[in-house]
Amino acid sequence: MVAEVAHLLARDAAPERIRALIRTTISEIETAFATIDHLQARTRLALTLSLLERSPQEPSLRYSRVTAALRAEMNKLNVDDRHYWISTFYTLLMSTSSRREKATYFTPPAIVRHLISQAEKADLDLTTARVVDPAAGGAAFVSSLAGRMTELGCVAGDIKTRISGIEIDPHLALLGEALVKDRLGSQRSKSRLIRTGDSLTVSEVAKYDGVFVNPPYGRILGLGNEIPVEWRDFCAPGHVNRYALFIDLAFRMAKPGGLVATVTPSSFISGPLFDKLRENIRMRADVLRIDVLERKDVFHDVQQDACVSIFRIKGNSRLATKSFAPKVGRIDRNWKFAEDGVVTTNDAALTAPWILPGADIGFEACLGRLKDYGVTPKAGSFVWNRETERLQRGKKVGKAFPLFWGTNIKPGKACLPRSKDDGGTDFVVYEKENSGIIRKPSVLLQRTTNSRQPRRLVAAAVPRKVLKKHKGFVCENHTIALVPDGRANLSLLVRLLNTDAVDKRFRRVGGTSSVSIAALRNLPLPSPKHLRSAIKKTNDFETAVELAYSMTQSPASSRRAA
Repeated sequence: MVAEVAHLLARDAAPERIRALIRTTISEIETAFATIDHLQARTRLALTLSLLERSPQEPSLRYSRVTAALRAEMNKLNVDDRHYWISTFYTLLMSTSSRREKATYFTPPAIVRHLISQAEKADLDLTTARVVDPAAGGAAFVSSLAGRMTELGCVAGDIKTRISGIEIDPHLALLGEALVKDRLGSQRSKSRLIRTGDSLTVSEVAKYDGVFVNPPYGRILGLGNEIPVEWRDFCAPGHVNRYALFIDLAFRMAKPGGLVATVTPSSFISGPLFDKLRENIRMRADVLRIDVLERKDVFHDVQQDACVSIFRIKGNSRLATKSFAPKVGRIDRNWKFAEDGVVTTNDAALTAPWILPGADIGFEACLGRLKDYGVTPKAGSFVWNRETERLQRGKKVGKAFPLFWGTNIKPGKACLPRSKDDGGTDFVVYEKENSGIIRKPSVLLQRTTNSRQPRRLVAAAVPRKVLKKHKGFVCENHTIALVPDGRANLSLLVRLLNTDAVDKRFRRVGGTSSVSIAALRNLPLPSPKHLRSAIKKTNDFETAVELAYSMTQSPASSRRAA
């Protein structure tokens, strides 16, 4: 556990002294309690509350000796950072499985401050506004909003009547309550600012001027294609994501003209499974801004690209729509913010992907597509843990075909079948012809990437010698094969897909770590004709691709650019 904590902390911008003390403290706790994975929630809460200088929970005082050094160092931080690291300490005392299951990831202070600032610029008056966080967690939003209200001259008694939160974990709700009271400097009171409950079951009228939320992420499994009627307007069959449910909830909690500020994966911007959500958002609200987070380590253990968004609930009919042109910004690794332009999309199609701005002009009007390179994308079909009887580890017996794993795909290298442990080649048995068998030289793509990989698109070609030797091959489900329809220049296509030029454009239309077939089909590419022409003009392939993009635009786009 200590090794895992050290790895997670190494990815954050915490002062080195804080990081070292957290590691030491957790090591001492692990020694005292034998294992952290089975630490009782009330003990975890007491240990965390002991980090507060004046703990409102008496039981936590018995643990103050264990955390004394860490508490003294945290007291040197400003209140935003101190509360963030106290909340993070709570999560680090959880097992990895529990942290992921409950999606316990807290919002960094820089993001909280950014959203509050942008909401105020959008005319949220925090001297009078009623605000709520329906996924309060460690009270990052509730506490910081209370702090901002204090800066504006509001007194604690007034603030407590206007801010609130809901948290499903009763111990986490107590922690959040303690942090808010620590912020306001108020003593014990019977009233609770953060109440315990499942927000998705709470029925509240639209009464809030502002809703701030960093909801839990991830799909709700086990529903199949049947989803509750009340979710069908904004969820795709078979794909109910929890953050979509919280966006709907936030829209219902905000009154007409009220603001909703969210921290979510950026997959909803262009993901093919979020077309209903995009339509639902645009029917109910004006999108004021979307700011993309360039950091890959915003939340522990979370691989998705993230963004922060601000919406204003429409005051008239839900069917009334406005011109869709929200501002877009980027927040870099140092938490510095910069304006980046506006989102573009086809207003006639409310479900269409929202294309983020870039340095190039007319990207969305580029006419080239993957089909112009003579290939058709096909998802890998073999799921090894569902068909273990077909899998042959490291040897071939009978009628079997080599298996390509996602780890076999490395840019710039020929794609050869190797087992995951590199101990030979794995094979899949098919006694009869099967659609999963690919019998043509193809380009393979990783279907999912992680935060350590510099590119979202990772491609490599399967050489002809594999087909000559085995008469076919099989791909596992974490891969995508680009199979030729006829003649195709696969080497040129592989070079193109592995460029930074294409990758950065793909990120504008594919806001998730999973590469979808639909996003690949619709990805604007320079036409093969213009790419070959550009290659003749420069020896640098990246430069050639950028040049080809500038040449491959529709006539209408060229006129607009002029």
